[in-house]
Formats: sequence, C-alpha cells, structure tokens
Amino acid sequence: MSLSILTFKVYFLSSYYTSKLMHLKRYVGKFLTFQFQGRKDNISGVVLKYNDDYTLIRTCIDYRLDGYTIFKNEKVEFIQGDFEKRAARILKLKKYLPGEEPIIPIDTLENILAYVSLQYRLIQLDTRKGDAFDVVDFRGRVGKLYHFEELTTNAKWRYKLQLPERECRFIHFDNDYLNSLKLITKFKGGTSI
Repeated sequence: MSLSILTFKVYFLSSYYTSKLMHLKRYVGKFLTFQFQGRKDNISGVVLKYNDDYTLIRTCIDYRLDGYTIFKNEKVEFIQGDFEKRAARILKLKKYLPGEEPIIPIDTLENILAYVSLQYRLIQLDTRKGDAFDVVDFRGRVGKLYHFEELTTNAKWRYKLQLPERECRFIHFDNDYLNSLKLITKFKGGTSI
C-alpha cells in the first residue's frame, strides 16, 4: 500500500471519529454508550464533561451508577438508542442529577491523574483492548513518563509502573471495586516519585 493511500485512510478515520465527537457537547448530561475501535467492551454512562481531548462520564453498569470514567477521544463513536433512553429514564426515576456531580478537571492527563489520585487515591487504568487493567496510585510525572505504584488484587503494593501518555487512555475511579480495595489497603505517604 502506498504511503499516500495509507495517510488518506488514517486521516479519513481520524476526521470521521473527530466529526462524530464534535457534536458531543450537546450531549452533556445525556446517557450514551461509547464504542472504541479495537476494544472488546463498550462503556456506558452519563456525559459530565467534554473537550477535544477527553470525555468524562458517570459510568453506569446494569442501570447502576458505578464510578467515573475519563477516556481519550480517539477512535470512538457514541450511541443513543433504545437501551440508552431506557437507562436515562431509570436514572431519572432514581432521582440522579448530573448537575450535582463534583467538578473534575479534564484539561491535561497530568492534572487528571493528580486530581483523581488526591481525591480518590486509587485509579484503574485499562489496556487499549479493555481486556485487562492495573489498579494504581499516581506518583507523578518525569519527562514523558507517568509514574505509578501498582496494587495487586490482594491489596499489596507490587511494583512501580512507568507509562507513556498513549497507555493512559481509559481512566476509571471511585467505582465499587476500587472503593472495596481501599478498605483493606495500606497507603504510603505523599505523591512523590
């Protein structure tokens, strides 16, 4: 395949996904399902905040609110079909109000991670495919690498991770799994590397 055809395909795909998301601002406060190219599972929830780089949603699983997700706006489409309308109706009956959510910054990855780590301590970072994740505590950034301490499923600190920005596309926090782990975790002091 020639370079010009490959470049066109990459440009076309990125403009297609970008144009789909450009209209997302009007969906703030609405329940949507997000599909990601190359990811097995979709993510559903109420859109709380959006900018060109990131989207923040109140995650919903089986009509139950469970934490927050911030994801990078790359190769993503959204759906608002029958399921999403029904879920929105159920959340409304449960008296959920998106306007009462905390204000969470989504301007830069470093600010996102620092805020979430300070307020909620544990962060769940999904792989691109969504088939695995790490539970981490953000320790800071050095150069282009983000430093974390990883927690095992037994609530033991295992080792330090250093990840580039491209590996931090899906950030989950304040969900039931992480809050349960926090109950049995001994945290180390500070957020220095």
